[in-house]
Amino acid sequence: MAKGDKSDEPHKAETKCFMELLRDYFRSYCEKSTIHCVRYLYDPQLHNLERLIWCLLLSVSIALSWFFYLMLSERFVSQKLQTVVQDPQFPVYMVEFPAVGICTDNRINWSLLEAAKTEFLPANASLELVEYFTTLVARLETLRFGSYLVSLSELEDDNLEAVDFINVTALASFLTLSCKDIMVPNSCLWRSSSFDCCDYFVMEKTEFGFCLVFNSDLSPRSKEIKQREGSKFYPRHNAKAGQSTGLNFDLLINESFKRPNSLATDKVYIMIKKPDQMSNVVYSMTQNTETYVTVRPDLTWTDDSTRSIPPERRNCLFIDEQLELDPKDSAKRFGKPFQLTNCLNRCHESYLIELCNCSLPIFFLHNKIVKECTPTSLRCMARHNDIFSYDKRREEDALFSATKPGMTCSCLVNCYLLDYYTSTTTLPLSVKRIPEDPQLKLFKVDVHYQVETTPLYRTSLEFTTIDLIANLGGIFGLCLGASMVSGFELIYYLTIGFGMHLYDNSYFGVLRQKIKMNWHSFKRYLQNEVSQLADHQVHPTQAKEEAKGKIRHPLQHQRNAW
Repeated sequence: MAKGDKSDEPHKAETKCFMELLRDYFRSYCEKSTIHCVRYLYDPQLHNLERLIWCLLLSVSIALSWFFYLMLSERFVSQKLQTVVQDPQFPVYMVEFPAVGICTDNRINWSLLEAAKTEFLPANASLELVEYFTTLVARLETLRFGSYLVSLSELEDDNLEAVDFINVTALASFLTLSCKDIMVPNSCLWRSSSFDCCDYFVMEKTEFGFCLVFNSDLSPRSKEIKQREGSKFYPRHNAKAGQSTGLNFDLLINESFKRPNSLATDKVYIMIKKPDQMSNVVYSMTQNTETYVTVRPDLTWTDDSTRSIPPERRNCLFIDEQLELDPKDSAKRFGKPFQLTNCLNRCHESYLIELCNCSLPIFFLHNKIVKECTPTSLRCMARHNDIFSYDKRREEDALFSATKPGMTCSCLVNCYLLDYYTSTTTLPLSVKRIPEDPQLKLFKVDVHYQVETTPLYRTSLEFTTIDLIANLGGIFGLCLGASMVSGFELIYYLTIGFGMHLYDNSYFGVLRQKIKMNWHSFKRYLQNEVSQLADHQVHPTQAKEEAKGKIRHPLQHQRNAW
């Protein structure tokens, strides 16, 4: 037959069986494959031993690729976090200067007692009612959430029921020491520039009670300052570090403000917190001293690659992940960032509501859902003072021999976390600077940044999806010399390419004829068997022998259609 004569090719294609077509197609793939070693599996110029060696090498390479893939997948599924320094010289002026709170140990101005009687008692109040009211005012002088100094036994002896009609929050607000009572005029400096102390130190709620706060962003008064100064310039920022570069002010505490035989001391507490934070830990300052408060901001943000990890594992919440509150919740109007920053404060309030069935707006936002605490509720606060004074973690009881009661708050921080690390240095004032009047106690305070730059940290996934793809590509390229195109090529040859190869060789038409032939033969077999059984009602053994002799199986003696 001449080389160009192809008259019998269709006949050859029809007579080829499936295994022959598969071998031809496999040979074609081996000749064209971009994966290493594959072309040697069907190279006619190689000896069978050489093909076997290349087959073993290919098997080892595939096994190594699979082993490395399992290692990478385990590393990817574990989803470990890593925190790195994104910017070691992040300027501090990019973050807000902390809010500075001033809280006196004595919570009331005793000199306002007579004015309070006129304000809160009826005009014809009896002497007994006046006495009970005076006792109530004395109990408020050390009232703070979690550190109430009055014992339950003392409150049991007080007739608080007689003054239960008095609003505790309004009374505490009326008696609190104001800015004019404790701030020294013309002593306030911001970045070495003088300002009116009482214009920027506003009275706000904290868990320590009512305190004077500078650079806050919570109360209506601070909102007015922000509107007046502009949102870009308030809360304030500071670019310098060192003494006298931030906030400076003087306090003057008068002994006449205290009740005779008072339990309160002459100490003043300073609170460093975020501008939108209600409360934080306090640091004490002693009288006639100069206190330097050094602040170092610490900023850590978690990128969006960690959103696939549950918040409990990454230990933070994105703003849009916080659950919506009830419309009546007092914290809802402040927005989600406020809710997350003040999660502990809201958790503490929930414990007060659970144990005492009331809330006290002196320490928390005004909650209209529950009733306010009354003077008789002070007994409940004193009874559970050990619980209110301690924040505990769920796992800590396993590490202590004696379980201490406390408040367990499962609060997560913001994924854009700003913290202020604080240290204090106290120096005694010289004799010349101490007030001559022994009833006056002077406090000089300097709040400043420690450094002008701070490291900016970033928390992200240690092994992301892109890392997995890149490492897989490197492994497959190292072990098999394959790429993504090689993978697509293999998929194509296993699906579309193989189907087209069978179509080009008329395999589907022959297969269809084969199925039709077998189906017709099966139907004839059934019809023949049924008719034979209907015509001859004989013994089953005899019928079986006759069937063997007369009924031919339709699949017997068939020719190979391929």
